[in-house]
Amino acid sequence: MANLYFFEGTTYYSPGDEDAHFRWLKGIASVRSIYGEGRRVILDIDSAAVTASDQRELEAVYRRYGGDLAQLDGFTNTRSDGGEE
Repeated sequence: MANLYFFEGTTYYSPGDEDAHFRWLKGIASVRSIYGEGRRVILDIDSAAVTASDQRELEAVYRRYGGDLAQLDGFTNTRSDGGEE
Protein backbone atom coordinates (compact mmCIF):
# COMPACT_ATOMS: atom_id res chain seq x y z
CA MET A 1 0.00 0.00 0.00
CA ALA A 2 1.35 3.39 -0.98
CA ASN A 3 1.98 6.12 1.58
CA LEU A 4 1.57 9.22 -0.56
CA TYR A 5 2.65 12.69 0.47
CA PHE A 6 2.84 15.76 -1.71
CA PHE A 7 3.96 19.30 -2.40
CA GLU A 8 1.18 21.41 -3.91
CA GLY A 9 1.99 24.20 -6.37
CA THR A 10 5.71 24.43 -5.65
CA THR A 11 7.38 27.44 -7.27
CA TYR A 12 10.76 26.79 -8.85
CA TYR A 13 13.00 29.74 -9.65
CA SER A 14 15.09 27.93 -12.25
CA PRO A 15 15.41 24.50 -13.85
CA GLY A 16 18.30 23.85 -11.46
CA ASP A 17 16.07 24.62 -8.47
CA GLU A 18 13.55 22.02 -9.62
CA ASP A 19 16.34 19.51 -10.25
CA ALA A 20 17.78 20.15 -6.77
CA HIS A 21 14.36 19.47 -5.19
CA PHE A 22 14.05 16.10 -6.92
CA ARG A 23 17.69 15.13 -6.23
CA TRP A 24 17.27 15.99 -2.55
CA LEU A 25 14.15 13.84 -2.28
CA LYS A 26 15.82 10.95 -4.15
CA GLY A 27 18.66 11.06 -1.61
CA ILE A 28 16.32 10.22 1.30
CA ALA A 29 16.39 6.44 1.77
CA SER A 30 12.76 6.02 2.87
CA VAL A 31 11.40 7.84 -0.21
CA ARG A 32 10.42 5.00 -2.54
CA SER A 33 9.32 7.07 -5.53
CA ILE A 34 8.76 10.65 -6.65
CA TYR A 35 6.73 11.91 -9.57
CA GLY A 36 5.09 15.06 -10.81
CA GLU A 37 1.42 15.39 -11.63
CA GLY A 38 0.62 18.86 -12.95
CA ARG A 39 1.91 21.30 -10.33
CA ARG A 40 1.92 18.63 -7.63
CA VAL A 41 5.00 16.61 -6.59
CA ILE A 42 3.97 13.27 -5.12
CA LEU A 43 6.15 11.13 -2.85
CA ASP A 44 5.69 7.51 -1.86
CA ILE A 45 7.39 7.22 1.53
CA ASP A 46 7.98 3.95 3.36
CA SER A 47 6.81 5.24 6.74
CA ALA A 48 8.10 2.16 8.58
CA ALA A 49 11.62 2.84 7.27
CA VAL A 50 11.86 6.56 8.16
CA THR A 51 14.94 7.10 10.32
CA ALA A 52 15.66 10.15 12.49
CA SER A 53 17.99 11.37 9.73
CA ASP A 54 15.27 10.88 7.10
CA GLN A 55 12.85 12.82 9.33
CA ARG A 56 15.28 15.76 9.55
CA GLU A 57 15.83 15.77 5.79
CA LEU A 58 12.11 15.53 5.05
CA GLU A 59 11.38 18.42 7.41
CA ALA A 60 14.14 20.50 5.81
CA VAL A 61 13.00 19.86 2.23
CA TYR A 62 9.37 20.51 3.19
CA ARG A 63 10.36 23.84 4.73
CA ARG A 64 12.52 24.84 1.76
CA TYR A 65 9.95 23.95 -0.90
CA GLY A 66 6.77 24.94 0.95
CA GLY A 67 5.39 21.53 1.81
CA ASP A 68 2.73 21.06 4.48
CA LEU A 69 4.74 19.90 7.51
CA ALA A 70 1.59 18.47 9.08
CA GLN A 71 1.88 15.61 6.57
CA LEU A 72 5.00 14.47 8.41
CA ASP A 73 3.39 14.25 11.87
CA GLY A 74 2.96 10.48 11.53
CA PHE A 75 6.74 9.99 11.55
CA THR A 76 7.23 10.95 15.21
CA ASN A 77 8.25 7.38 16.07
CA THR A 78 11.14 7.20 13.66
CA ARG A 79 13.80 4.51 13.83
CA SER A 80 17.14 5.46 15.32
CA ASP A 81 19.85 5.77 12.73
CA GLY A 82 22.75 6.13 15.11
CA GLY A 83 22.91 9.90 14.56
CA GLU A 84 22.03 12.70 16.89
CA GLU A 85 18.39 13.05 17.84
